[in-house]
Amino acid sequence: MQARNNNTGYNAETYNEQTAGVIPQILIGSGPREKREYDEESKQYTNNIISVEIDVYYPGLGVQVVKLPKNFKLPKDLEDLSEVELIEPEACVVSRRVYVRAKGIK
Repeated sequence: MQARNNNTGYNAETYNEQTAGVIPQILIGSGPREKREYDEESKQYTNNIISVEIDVYYPGLGVQVVKLPKNFKLPKDLEDLSEVELIEPEACVVSRRVYVRAKGIK
């Protein structure tokens, strides 16, 4: 998604402002992607998983990557393009790019 204005810091207000109340739909694809820790000293990724990411589609706004806790698992009964509710969603804007994180999905 492209930012509507330039804010900083993760918070719920920014999420609500950027999504304008649009209900997201999950894009299951190959499922959650693991994000690994990056070691600045060795300039390599470690085997330590720090979070997972999923893709969601906001009708009229586009596709957004959502960062979730590393122990997140997709509900088994969830189908591709199902409407989902993010648990405690927050967003931040950096250089007009929107970053979204949440505690989980319903």
